[in-house]
Order: sequence, then structure tokens, then C-alpha cells
Amino acid sequence: MEEITHINKDNDEAIRQNIIDKLRHDPGIDCLKIEVEVKNGVVTLKGKTDTEKEKQLSEKIARSVEGVTSVENHLHIEVGIVHALSSLAAHIQGDIIKDDEKEDKKI
Repeated sequence: MEEITHINKDNDEAIRQNIIDKLRHDPGIDCLKIEVEVKNGVVTLKGKTDTEKEKQLSEKIARSVEGVTSVENHLHIEVGIVHALSSLAAHIQGDIIKDDEKEDKKI
């Protein structure tokens, strides 16, 4: 029984490392904010992401690893600098469009 437990731990660690490597090499993911736990093939993702897309991509990558039986995605979207800059850019773009429309009406 102890040998089976040892084998499971080795398999879980190999799965965990494989997931971390794949997350690390994906340019769309900031893996420094993601914690990966594996127990009996069940992966738990914890931590933070900048976007919903990054959260879903992290789960997709975890599911793609051989030996994973399921993924529990407990990642939280961090409303940080990326969100703030995107929102600011959208407002600026909206203001530019409004100004252009005003100019067109004057002509």
C-alpha cells in the first residue's frame, strides 16, 4: 500500500511539473501568480489571472496534460493594471470618436 501511495505522489508531481512548464511557456499566461496542486490526478488551480481568457486558457492547458482526471479552477480574475489600462483606452477611443463626429457635423 505504501508503494502505491509513493507511485501516486510521483505521478502527481510529474503532472504538476508538466502543467507548470506548459503554463510557463505560454505567452498569454503569467504563471507567477498561479499555484498548481495535484492529488490523484485531480488538478487544482489557485491564484490570480488578469483576464477571463487567461483563466480559461490555464484550465485548458491543465486539462491537456496526460494523467489529469479533472481540473478545479479556483483562479480569480485580478482587476489590476491590465483591466485599468483597457478601460482607459476604451474611454479615450470613445472620446476620439465623439470628437470626430462633432467635427464632421461642423463641416
